[in-house]
Amino acid sequence: LVFGAIEQLSKAEFERALSINLTGTFLGIHSVAPIMREQGRGSIVNISSVDGLRGVNALAAYVSSKWGVRGLTKVAALELGPHGVRVNSVHPGGVDTLMSNPSRASRDELAGAYRTVPQQRIGAPEEIARATLFLASDEASYCNGSELSVDGGVAAGAYYPGLPGSPI
Repeated sequence: LVFGAIEQLSKAEFERALSINLTGTFLGIHSVAPIMREQGRGSIVNISSVDGLRGVNALAAYVSSKWGVRGLTKVAALELGPHGVRVNSVHPGGVDTLMSNPSRASRDELAGAYRTVPQQRIGAPEEIARATLFLASDEASYCNGSELSVDGGVAAGAYYPGLPGSPI
């Protein structure tokens, strides 16, 4: 993850994020779509981010790439849906992985950093896995082109400190 204002971001850094997050997703779809189309069924679940649903300062490359995953998912859902293939996306918020917790702090130690998250905590990898498994399963047979936020409520909005209902 490269942090910095847009004017500080190099073209190479921007393109690297797109290559990993967006081109990588495209290549995954491109690889499995012919097989799924031929068999007349399948489910593709792309991992985007809560930051693919909103803007975030200092993360232009990451946010752009994750918005791209969101759009690519919609296009693939339209193109593959008539062939029995569903394509959906999961949008995780902060998750207790090396990306969000590089110092490997305990979840209790991280609580303060997540006070603006409605659920007041960082997510667990298993929570993202369960949501992804649902979309991949036949239990989600009528979900196509869907976006599932698994973000503790981050995409719901932001708090105005001091107003009723705000924990900050």
